[in-house]
Amino acid sequence: MFKKITIPSSFSLIRKGRIHLLLHNDYKESLLHQGIEDIESFLNKNLLTTQYLNGRTPHPSIPIQDDQRVVIRKYSHGGVLRFLNPDLFSFGRRSFQELSLTEEIRSAGIPTIQPIGAIHQTVVPFLYRAYLLSLKISNAMDLVRYLKEIYAPFSTESLFRKRKMIKAAGALLRQFHQSGFYHRDLQLKNLLVAGDQILIIDFDRSCRKATISIPQRMRNLLRLNRSVDKWKRSGLPITKTDRWRFFLAYAGNNHEIHQAIRIALGTYSMGLLFHRIGWALKN
Repeated sequence: MFKKITIPSSFSLIRKGRIHLLLHNDYKESLLHQGIEDIESFLNKNLLTTQYLNGRTPHPSIPIQDDQRVVIRKYSHGGVLRFLNPDLFSFGRRSFQELSLTEEIRSAGIPTIQPIGAIHQTVVPFLYRAYLLSLKISNAMDLVRYLKEIYAPFSTESLFRKRKMIKAAGALLRQFHQSGFYHRDLQLKNLLVAGDQILIIDFDRSCRKATISIPQRMRNLLRLNRSVDKWKRSGLPITKTDRWRFFLAYAGNNHEIHQAIRIALGTYSMGLLFHRIGWALKN
């Protein structure tokens, strides 16, 4: 079942009945001792010390060892499907695949989270629940929250910090694509700020290729640009100049990328109209 998954050298594959776990060797004994294989009991035992991080659903954060906390992300469906079937998946090994890819991304020198485990819980044949475990990053916040908070109140310092982080985001995405990685859900909530560093997260269904073509790059960048438009409706302090600052940082000295961005943005507005209709219907 898991033969096609590349298991990182610092992880061990463990089976306990219908539960398969992929655990980092440095945290394996501690997690198993606390009963991580029975994830619901593990969560219930730690209710008093649990904190929550925002996501599609709140992610519990629980202390494990050496003043560290593990963040547990349960995979869930989006869209209409979440009302019919919130957390059951058929076939695949989503959490294992994401953990393996995240380790590849870390090995490429790209700032991201530190995964320490993945859980594949078979419910009935061909249906499973999945969880990804990672270390909590102290004082991290998503880019939406970061940009809103540094701008309240506005100052010359906040303007400088905003511009610096936007350029850093452009450079990070360039490095990400140049390393052959493609993000399936590139949005502002999947960019984290921790101190002066920006990180990219959430690689469910993402992949690595020999090269990322210019059209694929543009699809990723326009997905991110659409996320900016969505959050601007709730007060995100981003201007047209800020967007160009990001795109210029992404393109660097590559004139072909410069030209592709101009063409892509030229056709972007028509597609955005349909998304705005969808956003309005949700409200």
